[in-house]
Amino acid sequence: MNLESVMPLIAGLLALLISLVLARMYFQKRKIHHLLWSAGMFLWAISDFTQLYAILAEWTVPIYLAYFFGSIMLAGLLGSGTLYLVFPKSRISRWYMWFNIILGVALAVTLVVTPINVSALSMAVTGANPITSPVANGIAALVNVPALVTFGGGALYSFIRTRKAYALLITAGAIIPALGGILATFAIPQLLPFTDFFGVLCLGAGFYLSFNAKPVEPKK
Repeated sequence: MNLESVMPLIAGLLALLISLVLARMYFQKRKIHHLLWSAGMFLWAISDFTQLYAILAEWTVPIYLAYFFGSIMLAGLLGSGTLYLVFPKSRISRWYMWFNIILGVALAVTLVVTPINVSALSMAVTGANPITSPVANGIAALVNVPALVTFGGGALYSFIRTRKAYALLITAGAIIPALGGILATFAIPQLLPFTDFFGVLCLGAGFYLSFNAKPVEPKK
């Protein structure tokens, strides 16, 4: 295995481990942000494992659809978790969580019932819009745009207010993979395994430090 395949393997295993730890934290403390983060990190693991499969073999329709769904919805779930951490009692946090759940169901249905551009699978990278349908790409945009604000922006807001290291690490964990995705859309996918890897490391450290952190109440 070369470095290109080792990185998504390690990132996927780390994401899966973090997901299991967060799930355990949820059953222990019943904090909704742990559950949302666990689901998001599980989708992150799926995204990395399907990418690894494509590197070692080739893209197939089911593998690409799983990759596309995971890479899109992980951001919304992680953003929802971060919003719940910052504003645990806010209606906005609950509404945003349901916003992502509804869009996730809509995206799954759309990917199943609409055809994809099979001929474009050979150049599949994050953001390869010609592969999926316009409806699926539209839903992806509805998820990703607010997710960048809630995930990265919410963690940064928490850091500004509390000066807690975990918030800065979560911010970095949101921004680094997003940067990799942006570069991939400009035909520079080589950095994706590295940005995913360092993003997972930052998120894992940030989540660990946040486990015993007190919730930040919004200013009245």
